[in-house]
Amino acid sequence: MPTVTKDKSPEMAQPKPKEPMPLSTKILIGLILGIATGLFFGEYTSHLKIIGDAFIGLLQMTVLPYIILSLIVNIGRLSMSEGKRLIINCLITMLILLGIGLIVIAILPIAFPEWKSANFYSTSFIEPPQNIDFLELFVPSNPFHSMSANKVPAVVLFCILIGVGLMRTKMTDSLLGNLEVLNKAINEVNKLVIKVTPYGVFAIAADTAGNMTWEDIGKLQAFILIYTIAVLILVFWFLPVLISSCTPFRYKDIFGFTKTTLITIFATGKIIIVLPQLVENIMDLYKKHNEDNPDRESSVEIIFPLAYPFPNLGSLVIIIFVPFAAWYLGSSMTFGEYPGFLGAGLFTSFVAPVVSIPFLLEMQNQPTDMFHLFAVSTVYTDRIRVILGAMYLITLTIFTTGLTYGPFKIKWAKLISGSAVTVLLFLGTLFPLKYYLAYSLKDAYNKDEIIMNMQPVTDTVSTIVLKNPGPCPQPLRYRQSRLSRIKQRKIIRIGFYEEQIPFTYFNAKGELVGFGVDMARDLAKELDVTIGFVPIKQKKLLEQMENDHFDLVMSDIFLSTRYSQEMSLSRAYLDVVLAFVVKNEINDYKDYEKLLEVDTLNIAYFERREIAEKIHSYLPNSGLVSIDSISQFFNNQVDTLKLDALLTSAERGAALTLLHPDYQVVNPLPINIKVPLVYPIAGNDTELQEFVSNWIEEKKKDGTIDKFYDHWILGKDVTKDTKHWSVIKDVLHWVE
Repeated sequence: MPTVTKDKSPEMAQPKPKEPMPLSTKILIGLILGIATGLFFGEYTSHLKIIGDAFIGLLQMTVLPYIILSLIVNIGRLSMSEGKRLIINCLITMLILLGIGLIVIAILPIAFPEWKSANFYSTSFIEPPQNIDFLELFVPSNPFHSMSANKVPAVVLFCILIGVGLMRTKMTDSLLGNLEVLNKAINEVNKLVIKVTPYGVFAIAADTAGNMTWEDIGKLQAFILIYTIAVLILVFWFLPVLISSCTPFRYKDIFGFTKTTLITIFATGKIIIVLPQLVENIMDLYKKHNEDNPDRESSVEIIFPLAYPFPNLGSLVIIIFVPFAAWYLGSSMTFGEYPGFLGAGLFTSFVAPVVSIPFLLEMQNQPTDMFHLFAVSTVYTDRIRVILGAMYLITLTIFTTGLTYGPFKIKWAKLISGSAVTVLLFLGTLFPLKYYLAYSLKDAYNKDEIIMNMQPVTDTVSTIVLKNPGPCPQPLRYRQSRLSRIKQRKIIRIGFYEEQIPFTYFNAKGELVGFGVDMARDLAKELDVTIGFVPIKQKKLLEQMENDHFDLVMSDIFLSTRYSQEMSLSRAYLDVVLAFVVKNEINDYKDYEKLLEVDTLNIAYFERREIAEKIHSYLPNSGLVSIDSISQFFNNQVDTLKLDALLTSAERGAALTLLHPDYQVVNPLPINIKVPLVYPIAGNDTELQEFVSNWIEEKKKDGTIDKFYDHWILGKDVTKDTKHWSVIKDVLHWVE
């Protein structure tokens, strides 16, 4: 019997083609490999930054033209009634979603535990508030300038007005058709760039992970954790539940069509560069549910670029950093401050957080250099902020099109149950987080140890610190100058106050240190002499100078007309700002007009009554109380009087709060009163006075005073750790 063979069909003979890897998977792999590369090589991945920047630049290249053409084309094709209905529905949805954001901001601070803190002096104490030019941002007086300067809100307004003009003009079909073709061409260019996203994401992730510092993350953990919780709950639960409660779209549908775009947004930290992809994602979502029609597609292309310049949940909820900053500094915001803060936060969220956060910090009387801490956090928070912003835009678009064209039907049971679960999720995460932070921060405060262990900046100079003051053992000869005696004896005697931190004080090792000590060491180096430090007794400065106890004084001495009449003074070497050190009830000192009405304010001062009277002229109802030492204020040991504030410089006051974190530095006056610091010269010695003044001028020019200021006043080099952990350095030890 012959064998019968069956011919195989061509379909069976050919192997099944392998499906290409989805772009979202490639992007995710690029992200993971980038993070791993950054952690392995550390700072050596910095060179990849140029690749990441180039990738973002390519994506940005087509975005603004896409927004311009989309708005003009799609608004131009609307009828007046249809356009009005679409805008109204968009505004209603926007207000509802942003209202939810304000509620979230108001409840997030419940996770902040009790915490006392203080920081080194900040130059922002006297900086003027940052002004936001909303007119330039929103009004396109020169549309081409707005386009070149990337003023997106102004560009959007210009496009809306052009679109409305086309709505009122007949015979525009040919123009709109040509613009639509151009817009599609731009979208195709964007798609080509998107194909290299995995490589761009790899470069960005490697550079970011390689240059992170764990110390900065540790400082910011409360803000990072709280903001992350808010983003996770809103993005992965509440907003999808909100959509599925009012539309036919299911939870998995929403992420199924947008996951690739969301991963790209997370990696790049920007929404605008993938705006065309978001539009396409939503259109594909409608097509799957057979809800696509030209009107709906047109409205989707309008809403995304139209809503982008307006506040979104990502840029709004990020302002939780301001209450965090207040808490971090040891002065939490009060309940009464929140309405004004939330209103200002909503208004300023029209602009980028890098602009709005400094403005809000200043409005709340917080040091605006806390923004530097915020800038560190943006390495991470920018990634999740834009994810929340993108999900907000998706929700806004779906709701607006649903309200305008359907389908939109509220499933009340699902909406109520989803909202209840959202509340439980917030409460169930924020309260445990509060206990975790309280535990982790229990012994975290160490600024007092930092300032008490600071060491001089200048090279070692031979010094002697006398325990008790006394006259110089070699009296001045007839007509001999002090400078001549200093050079002859090879020793310069310098008077100092013991409690003038951070200018002259004893550190934890019992060493005399501070700004003034470093200045004295530098002066001694110039003269090639030894230093003899002589303590100044309270209210004995003039007497000790007359009795030849020291050649000059190098503590922080305020210049005044009285002192200039009583002794010779050097040229001013530094300007400081008068301020109060007060207990943490700092809000009582924010309103100058209310403070004028207080008649029980007792201001403590040390020695310089003429300086205290400057402040008293602004607060005539206050009382001035002389104290014998700074510690007397903190111990409140002045008879039965309650001391409310200590008058000092903001620079010295900030250092004092490092030792006493229950206190804060504040200036309640409507102006900043600056006072120069000088070095008193003993014996009206013009030769020594001229020499010291010239030396001060030289040290101003060569950066020496700035170096000491950064170290002792700002604490820059003692609080900043620039080490970046990496496997290649810290595990394998292949490099130093």
